[in-house]
Amino acid sequence: MDSPLLPTDSKPAEADLYTGYREWKGWEQLFRYSPDRADYFAGETRGLAIANADVLEIGFGAGAFLQWAADHGARIAATEINAQLVRAAAERGIEVIDPGIERIAAAHAGRFDTIVAFDVFEHFTMQEVIARLAAAEKMLKTGGHLLMRFPNAQSPFGLVPQHGDPTHRSYLSKSVFEQLIQQTSFEVVRYDREYRARGRTPATYLARLVRGVLRDAISFCLNLIYATRIPYDAVVVLVLRKMG
Repeated sequence: MDSPLLPTDSKPAEADLYTGYREWKGWEQLFRYSPDRADYFAGETRGLAIANADVLEIGFGAGAFLQWAADHGARIAATEINAQLVRAAAERGIEVIDPGIERIAAAHAGRFDTIVAFDVFEHFTMQEVIARLAAAEKMLKTGGHLLMRFPNAQSPFGLVPQHGDPTHRSYLSKSVFEQLIQQTSFEVVRYDREYRARGRTPATYLARLVRGVLRDAISFCLNLIYATRIPYDAVVVLVLRKMG
């Protein structure tokens, strides 16, 4: 859904992978969201400050979440590497900051209530994940949250989204981040499959319900067989809170 934050040390050959990325993703309708996406955003950001809050989106892509957050009373800022998208955001008066957030974190220390990164951190090397995790920690207010959505590296079903994009560089999961945040002020407050919006029509609701039940049944069986307690959905969401 959203655009990656291009690693600052990318070689030209790696940067070329992003040529035509917007077209490949099908981002033609900018800063718009459907009622269905509105339901998803509301569900995924449950418990996070949005209204009357300072919200940063890392890699805003087509801008659907940014527009939804603004429409719900957020003071928004964002990062993005695609020049066309940056210009489109500027035309709407959206504050776009340096995508190399580790370079400017000190200037925005303690500014944000909520930072979101939908389908972004998997585009970084592990060292970049560490650096940008630290930058997000610095930029958050005490009690603020960092929400990240990424392919589930602990599930065989995560192989589809992970390997479906040639710009993905890291394999992520809750256990990976639990190790990375050991020396930080972050704590894990939520780790689960991405939020399942119910749908606005009976047919959509029924289809999603059936798929959800089947996926949950598969996850239950796999957890039972392998003695694990993890979500097996293809994409997962991790929410971290900055403690005092």
